Amino acid sequence: MNNNILNNQNKEYASKIFHEIIDIGVDFKLQKNVLNEKFDFEKYKETICRLPENGENMEELIKEIRNNILPYCTNFSSSNFMGFPDAGNSIAAISGSVLTDFLQQNLINSSFCAPIGTYIEIAVIQWLRKLMGYKIVDDIKNIWDVGGIITYGGTGSNSIAMLLARENHIHNTMVNGVKQPEEYKVIIPKGIGHYSIKSSLMWIGCGNNIIEVPTKNYKYDLKELEETIKQNKGKIMAIVAYVGDSRSMTIDNLEEISNIAKKYDKNIWLHADACHGFSLGFSEKLKNKIKGIEKFDSISTDPHKVLMAPYTVSALLLKDSEKLKLITTTSDLIMQEPFAFGQVTPFIGSKSWVSFKIWCALKNIGTKNIGNIIEKRHEMALKFAEKLKKNGYIILNDVDINSVMFMYAPEGYSIEQINDLNKQIKRKMDQDGKYFLHQFSINDDNAKISKDSTLYPLRYMSGNDNITEKEQDELIEYINEIIVKIRR
Repeated sequence: MNNNILNNQNKEYASKIFHEIIDIGVDFKLQKNVLNEKFDFEKYKETICRLPENGENMEELIKEIRNNILPYCTNFSSSNFMGFPDAGNSIAAISGSVLTDFLQQNLINSSFCAPIGTYIEIAVIQWLRKLMGYKIVDDIKNIWDVGGIITYGGTGSNSIAMLLARENHIHNTMVNGVKQPEEYKVIIPKGIGHYSIKSSLMWIGCGNNIIEVPTKNYKYDLKELEETIKQNKGKIMAIVAYVGDSRSMTIDNLEEISNIAKKYDKNIWLHADACHGFSLGFSEKLKNKIKGIEKFDSISTDPHKVLMAPYTVSALLLKDSEKLKLITTTSDLIMQEPFAFGQVTPFIGSKSWVSFKIWCALKNIGTKNIGNIIEKRHEMALKFAEKLKKNGYIILNDVDINSVMFMYAPEGYSIEQINDLNKQIKRKMDQDGKYFLHQFSINDDNAKISKDSTLYPLRYMSGNDNITEKEQDELIEYINEIIVKIRR
């Protein structure tokens, strides 16, 4: 019997293997440590790079996975994993993700590849549009009525948003090419802009024409923004605002940004990177924080960051759904039919049904319950900030979503010494593998330690719904112990 390819003869064997794989995945997610062993590339280089000419049976492969793969995988689901926005723990979303690979639907077109998949994807996009305050079309007749597309991540969504901004700025650039790159400027907030904006501009031929505007409290300095728009009038194709930037998770002044931009140039494309902050749209209590987002021309959202879904899935939403026609491409390979998403998904050809796991999660949990989860994450972050303050740590940001940037900064220490101390804390945490917090560089916008200095804080996020106050207390105790050892 050939046990490599699924067929009716080996169904029982295949089911046994699949069940074992699922058991391995569940056990992995429920283990306590973030990381069990530190990976040594040199040690495994020969094994990893050796071509498997003869193959091995599934029992041997599973054994290798258990012994040589799992110990080196980072467990986002551990209650000690406190540095990222989500843990991907929705049972429905995981089920949808697994089933997606079994179903093998290709959403490049609808007629023969994915008829039901296309309509499920449309439903997901419509739900997200409604949550963001965009109008939805009741009688959708084609993909240009949908008002959004599904991509594989925030970088893809942001890149397509910049492509739309380019075509909106000077029509038919796709055909004619970029003639004068300096005429395609994009404004971002200084120090907190996501790399995908700068990169996407270079990918789409506009060059590195970023203008960074100073910030206050990790938001645009509105006076500086207005002055920048005035000085570059007619040359700005887009302004990017962060609805939870990837460092401080601060939400910008969305309505004010829109009002200032439209005052000087109604054609400027306003893009909201809401890959984190769109989650607040689920909460009646917190959605006022993203008021004004509906005025932006495009919004990028990352359900895998906030909706308990495994990697990866993102959605780009458009205020004016007709704008998708700016980037439409057709081919006899991509069926020229009303619901062929392949016509409006630049950089993506064949496309797996990644939206199905979001449909499953939303159907299973419900928007009201998701709102409660988002509120709990916010409350947990506020509680953790208070615990840190009581232990003498300095909090650098306002908790807009679920992020707490903090530092240990003893009196009398220089900025260099404070940064080095916090870097040592992070290195020790990574060596132990018990806990995970994020670390990066950021400007001290609020002069909590030293105005305009570059800091290297630790960042907590309560995106893992298995975290309790007990884990928070244990983490602080653990960090305190590291500090005592470092300072001896």
